[in-house]
Amino acid sequence: MKKSVQKESNGNGVSLIRHSTVGAILGMLITMLAVLAFSAAMTTEMLPVSMSDSFVIVSVILGTAVSGVYCAKRQGSGVITAGFAAAGVYIILVLLGTLMFMKKGSDPSLTLRVIIAAVAGGGFGGVLKLRGKNKKSRLRKKYNK
Repeated sequence: MKKSVQKESNGNGVSLIRHSTVGAILGMLITMLAVLAFSAAMTTEMLPVSMSDSFVIVSVILGTAVSGVYCAKRQGSGVITAGFAAAGVYIILVLLGTLMFMKKGSDPSLTLRVIIAAVAGGGFGGVLKLRGKNKKSRLRKKYNK
């Protein structure tokens, strides 16, 4: 009698989708908080208003990096893929928001820059968890046997 060599599916695809969705929502909240902080600094004239697009891009990179770190931490393996998956869900949310609230005749170049920044931030967040696995110390290995 032959034994089956096939591995059972443990639902990694479903967990990746779930973790990237939660990470993208968390990233959106971080982005909104960062934009609010930059806006408050611009109204008090601590930061120049002419650089508002740059502050939005920095906020998106910060939000998607947190999103990528969260998703990669929860996923465990395939951390860079998890970071890009979180960025992908974030981009979908940005596109849905843009389609719902964008005025006709607005400049779509900011949306393109936000998409590029989201991919960069998500990849960066995944890379941050690349070597983040905790290794057991020799002492713990010795006493756990």
